[in-house]
Amino acid sequence: MASSNTRMIQMMVWVKIAVLQKTYLLTGYAMSTMITYLTSVWKLNLTGAAAVVNVYAGAVAVMPLGMLFVVDTVIGNYWLIILSSCAYTMGFFLLTMSTPPVLYRETGTCGAYEAECIGKVQKILFYTALTLIALGASGRFMVRAFREEQLIKPLLEGAKKMKFFALSVCPKKVRLLSFQILVSTLVLGTTAYLKPWSLRFGFPAIFTLLATITLLTSTIRPHKAQRNLFTREEIRSILRMSPICIFLIPIGVVSSLGNTYFTEQASKMNHRVGSLKVSVLFLIVPRSLMRKWFSQSKYCANKIITPRIGISLSMALAILCCITAALVENRRLGVVKRHGLLNKPDETVPMTMFWLLPQFLLVGGVSGLSEKCIALFYTDVVLHWPKIEKDVDIQAKDKPNSKEQNIKSPMEQANETLKPTEKNDEDPNQAKQETKSTEKDGEGHIDPERAEQKSKRQYIEFFVDALEGMGNIGSVVLVYVVGEIKPTWFQETVNRSHLDNYYWTLAALTAANLILFIPVIFYLLRSKKFTALFA
Repeated sequence: MASSNTRMIQMMVWVKIAVLQKTYLLTGYAMSTMITYLTSVWKLNLTGAAAVVNVYAGAVAVMPLGMLFVVDTVIGNYWLIILSSCAYTMGFFLLTMSTPPVLYRETGTCGAYEAECIGKVQKILFYTALTLIALGASGRFMVRAFREEQLIKPLLEGAKKMKFFALSVCPKKVRLLSFQILVSTLVLGTTAYLKPWSLRFGFPAIFTLLATITLLTSTIRPHKAQRNLFTREEIRSILRMSPICIFLIPIGVVSSLGNTYFTEQASKMNHRVGSLKVSVLFLIVPRSLMRKWFSQSKYCANKIITPRIGISLSMALAILCCITAALVENRRLGVVKRHGLLNKPDETVPMTMFWLLPQFLLVGGVSGLSEKCIALFYTDVVLHWPKIEKDVDIQAKDKPNSKEQNIKSPMEQANETLKPTEKNDEDPNQAKQETKSTEKDGEGHIDPERAEQKSKRQYIEFFVDALEGMGNIGSVVLVYVVGEIKPTWFQETVNRSHLDNYYWTLAALTAANLILFIPVIFYLLRSKKFTALFA
């Protein structure tokens, strides 16, 4: 009986967490079309709408780093998930109320989706909603840690429970996962074809409300916060690599194109495939899948491609993405001019939106590959370099009369320690068993040291997301500077603008960034003078 109750509790917890994750997928799509809402309904100019979206995206990416510290030191994962879900729900309801048809009688405005129907109340509701949604979206990054805390960690306490989980929970989990995919496809498909913006925002609001109520009425037990801080040596290693961040922010600038200018271009193009009219979702989903595929690539995880090479490749992909976008946009503007659509922003450009598919795939690849490789690079810096530095210091003390060149720098030792070896070709099942054995101590409990390292890796992942967020915010500054120098490149509408010139400029800046990055990352970090800067 106890076993049956345990099984039921575990399944209910898994279902509720899964519902929460799929809700984030739905709301993510709603926010990905925000630039179209701002340009078509609010009639904001192109750069203004892109600035709103990029600042929002930047805040969503930067805030989790601070939230993780609050989770580890104050409230724990459970209460943060509850608070963020409530903020998410309230934000989407306010966003729905900010659309013209909802409160136009109470505010004395009109109910049409036009700029003159956006009054002061609607603007206050809109920006308040964006703030709450950003807070809620920042909390979604804790869902994976929350799932492990509620499901994986308790089941790792003993071998019998692990066997129970493998035999009883996993088969049902597979069936539920298939059901989730089906439901997600139907829900996203329905949302994509909803024309009124009040319904596009209202639909996610209802789902987030249901997910929050489900979470609040669950049997989930909150865990106490555990303080995990970096050591002095690890902080030194992080500071030593701080100059590298300057070269990584431009990757985020290119990644920001996917939710702004690319989406705005697609919204004005032909969406038909034969007689069937499709949504921009058919470009957004492949971009997300490409990002996920690159971020989970085994070549980076096994270090077949080293982190430094992976970061360089992501910059090369960013250059290719900008070049592709410039060529396609030049072609699109040619079609606009031939059909006399320069001053007709609401007219559909007779050119299929699938011309944009290559650049959507490339921008997804840039985000995924950079995210994975930068995280691996900083993981090596934080978790491995301090240990290697201790060995270097011991070598220096043991051999005070030895020549300086015989003592290798931490980067050189890290290259030897972390380079691909024959172990990558070992049986993956054996590797998994070895990993599980190291996660536990002799009594079958999770190793505290390994749990602490896992927590530090999570900080590093959020730090990488924050770098991309800084790139989103940096793109606002870059567009402003370029707009001041070349005012004709950014006009009121996408048809009158010259985004192709901006893409060429971004490609040139990214190429220059790559040229400067290669000697720094491959040669300068080997220098003992550089490694001694933050000693």
